[in-house]
Amino acid sequence: MDGDTQGARIRALFESADGETAVIAPFIKVDALRSLLEVIPAGLHLRCVSRWLPKEIAAGVSDPEILDLLEARGNFSLSLVDQLHAKLYIAGDQCLVGSANVTAAGFGEAGAGSNIEVLVESTIDDPGIAATLEAIAQAERAATISMARTARRLADSLADATAPAVGSHAPWFPGSRRPEHAYGLYAQPPSGFVGAADQVLLADLANSNLPPGLNEDEFRDVIRSLLAAIPLAETLLEATEDTMLTRADASSWLEMIAGDDFSASDLWIAFVNWMAFFFSDQVMKQEIAEVALRRARLLG
Repeated sequence: MDGDTQGARIRALFESADGETAVIAPFIKVDALRSLLEVIPAGLHLRCVSRWLPKEIAAGVSDPEILDLLEARGNFSLSLVDQLHAKLYIAGDQCLVGSANVTAAGFGEAGAGSNIEVLVESTIDDPGIAATLEAIAQAERAATISMARTARRLADSLADATAPAVGSHAPWFPGSRRPEHAYGLYAQPPSGFVGAADQVLLADLANSNLPPGLNEDEFRDVIRSLLAAIPLAETLLEATEDTMLTRADASSWLEMIAGDDFSASDLWIAFVNWMAFFFSDQVMKQEIAEVALRRARLLG
């Protein structure tokens, strides 16, 4: 490999390591990490920090399978930070910090597909780096095999199943009518055959870009935030008096995101079900005259 690549610089840092080592980057691919493990002395502990978001894994820029590689090596820790953006390579007190992820493109070793990256030599005593490491330590949580499998299954579901085709900058919108099964499917995603209803629900979860490892309360908080960001929900939840939201009220907005797989009617029923389930303290499902949502002052 070219000795002038960022990958070569990182490997040179680790070859001379005589203390704890760390690889910290949001995107870590198996082959690129393997090239680092080949030069890090086996007797040194390796701390690895990354993030596993379904859309990024589906895009091929990150591999939860790095856990298998690290377990084969031993003498390691692996943790996740969902907001991680920093890239640091640490050997003892010395480090390289910059923009390069643990990927062939980030290392400058993907030929014409390589990125233009920067890594600057520094030490872990630098105030900015020390503050970053402290913030990471406060936010990280240990990665597990279960979390790796969940992340991979959710990522794979993006290709296997359908979901409302909203724009890339539009709020997330669910297509499944079964929100009561959402956390169970998230916590233990199936590895074998998946029925059509579960495929839609898995796609909803994957498109929400939920990180693995959330407990049920954390999961509920994230879903509530995503639902609240939908304009239809925002209007209803911000009401200060008893009010109704009907399909007619929502029609023009739903028609914009409906497609071949989900009609406006399908999306309306899904939305009503998710809102009634995750905001049972604020709204109720109305089915007397028509399926609708009611924002009742007494529930607020």
